[in-house]
Amino acid sequence: MPVTIMMYLLLVVVGLAVLAVVALVAKVADGNAPSEIESAHAQVLGVREIAASGATQHWIAFRFSDGHQRELLATPSQADVIFRGQQGVVHFAGDRLTGWVPELGGGVQDLHSSE
Repeated sequence: MPVTIMMYLLLVVVGLAVLAVVALVAKVADGNAPSEIESAHAQVLGVREIAASGATQHWIAFRFSDGHQRELLATPSQADVIFRGQQGVVHFAGDRLTGWVPELGGGVQDLHSSE
């Protein structure tokens, strides 16, 4: 009798492992895998805050040099130093802002480091 219980437990553990692998593969195939950091020249179109459930999200809208526009989720410290009209290099992964290097006088000096 104990051998039968051990076999059932082994089958349950193997089944759960297979389900975890299938869920991971489905998530990656769905496009929800962690994104690589991308960089592009852009202009800031605006900064906005959304308060919901006691938390505040900071979204910054950018227009890229190819003309397309995109909003990126920023930290409060990033949102405090980014202003409408600024131009520079934006670093992002998915919909998350990872860095911003504004043009200062003679152009962009990009010494990127992500938060």
